[in-house]
Amino acid sequence: MEGKPIRGSAKVIDTHCHLESEEFQADLPGVIERATSSGVWMITSGISPSGWPECLRIVSSYPSVYAAVGLEPDRYTDLELALAWIHKNSSAIVAVGETGLDHYLVREHEQRLEQEAAFRALTQLAIELRLPVQVHSRSAGRRALEVLAGTDAGKVHMHAFDGKASLARDASRNLGYYFSVPTSVVRSPQKRKLVKAVEYERLLLETDSPVLGADSRTRNEPANVWIALREVASILGRDIEEVRLAILENTRRLYPLVGSKE
Repeated sequence: MEGKPIRGSAKVIDTHCHLESEEFQADLPGVIERATSSGVWMITSGISPSGWPECLRIVSSYPSVYAAVGLEPDRYTDLELALAWIHKNSSAIVAVGETGLDHYLVREHEQRLEQEAAFRALTQLAIELRLPVQVHSRSAGRRALEVLAGTDAGKVHMHAFDGKASLARDASRNLGYYFSVPTSVVRSPQKRKLVKAVEYERLLLETDSPVLGADSRTRNEPANVWIALREVASILGRDIEEVRLAILENTRRLYPLVGSKE
């Protein structure tokens, strides 16, 4: 598939995956082919200095893949490098991210303050570039939303949010934030509550592959975003085609650049 024009258009968009991951190195063309042949387009998120160039290489080779570039929250010491790299390559990306807070990995108060500073800086850059920001908030959902509320960010994508459903409900309803539901929704009571709480017009889908699969013991991949779609439709008690079209519209509202390589 590499280098060939894409045929047709997206049926489902995996808004957050990590195709640059080492876990995909051995069979990346097959991973992308399985996704694209089932109508899945992808936004791959580069989260480290070593991963950013690989993200852009993948995007240049596969028309069904788009790039977001940011920093995994525990890599906050690479902030200046990230800001410069994103500025230089902003025309090649559709979002800044991921960025955010991770209170599971970062426990010390001073380090959390540095993490927040990086989060604010990358969010501000997204605002300046008029791009969405993809937000990681593991064990820090409330605080991440508080930080965002102190900015002018309007295009906010909360990925794999693990906070309280009531927080997601209020953020989607009052602030217009989007929340993406990962494949792991099939085994997560918290994610099922999230689906019911978030405004329908603010739901997105993701895999976060190679992690957050339907089976935690096996590698996840973008083609599995269909699993998340089916589960979301089941939870909401709606027709799967209706949900597919609604979430596709939601995604294109937040990510109008996805589809620009058609």
